[in-house]
Amino acid sequence: MEKPTFTVILPAAGSGKRLGYKEPKAFVPLHGEPIIRHTIRAFESIKGIKKVIIPVPAKILPVAQSLSNISAPFEIKVIEGGFERIDSIRIALEQTDDDFVAVHDAVRPLISRAEIEAVFSSAEQHGAAILVTDSECTLKESQKNAIVKRTIDRNLVKQAQTPQVFDTKLLKKAYEFALANNIFGTDDASLVEILPGAPSIHTVNGSRKNIKITYPEDLEMVSALMKKNKPAVRIGYGYDVHQLLENRKLVIGGVNIPFEKGLLGHSDADILIHAIVDAIMGALSLGDIGTHFPDTDDQFKNIDSRILLRKARELMHDAGYEIGNIDATIVAERPKMKPFIGKMQTVLSMDLNTAPEQISVKATTSEKMGFVGREEGLSATAVALLNIRT
Repeated sequence: MEKPTFTVILPAAGSGKRLGYKEPKAFVPLHGEPIIRHTIRAFESIKGIKKVIIPVPAKILPVAQSLSNISAPFEIKVIEGGFERIDSIRIALEQTDDDFVAVHDAVRPLISRAEIEAVFSSAEQHGAAILVTDSECTLKESQKNAIVKRTIDRNLVKQAQTPQVFDTKLLKKAYEFALANNIFGTDDASLVEILPGAPSIHTVNGSRKNIKITYPEDLEMVSALMKKNKPAVRIGYGYDVHQLLENRKLVIGGVNIPFEKGLLGHSDADILIHAIVDAIMGALSLGDIGTHFPDTDDQFKNIDSRILLRKARELMHDAGYEIGNIDATIVAERPKMKPFIGKMQTVLSMDLNTAPEQISVKATTSEKMGFVGREEGLSATAVALLNIRT
């Protein structure tokens, strides 16, 4: 039996006014990235997801399209949404034929893998499932004049969260029925509830950490929880070596250095940048430079290593970190590196989006020993300290 496929819809048109921002709240920065980027990442390890559809307001569509370029195990499609949330979901539903659809608030970035897998599994079994939490407060029904009418038994009440997951055909019918009858629900489950003949919606216990960011204090709590779950500091070490040959340019630290020989490599063989990239990748436990930029891939043939450094910076920022400082050493008998070190630090700091004083570049010789001493090649080492982004 084939495993079912899923589409995730992340409606991202909610206003950021209550958060104190002009842009839609899904695009408000959180640890250096839009909130929605963290939310997308929460789904990347879930098997069966074929597509993530993100309806956004027309005015931010050009900016939001960059989300489509995120490297993920599923297609990311940014579309223009409708005037109301119900219209945006309907438009998104038209663009999927997967077995199930999960609708999740784009501003719930702390949804866990266990919660997603549990609600997906329940939907597979029953056709409709939502995440919920118990109500911890005493609930009062009040009249319009702010007078308490009665106390509601909180044991009979659940607070709905997302994801809410449904058989795709079922959710499409629910939306068709609601729109035909001019009915607007407050969530997707409320539309399925009123659909004649719809199956029962099953509930799955969620977590209070699955916070929907609406107010500034919500953003503060989510930020604090994210910091708690990550090391504040990470350290990585990098090393690179290349052979010296004639008829090659010598590029080190993004700086062209006049010399009768250059370094041999698939790219421009910039040993300093390669060592720094390796240090960053090592600090993040993301493998090495060859994992991300293999020398078997023609797109990296003779590539400027500064491009690789900027890509490493993006991966670092995606992981929620930034440069604390870098300490690097070039080992070369000739040429002398001292005249070029200041420019190297400037170039590296530009590409890493940090201050020059956070980049230390030193140079030494091997005292005529080894392959460097025989002027057969050059090497470089680097240590990178990364701080969590605030």
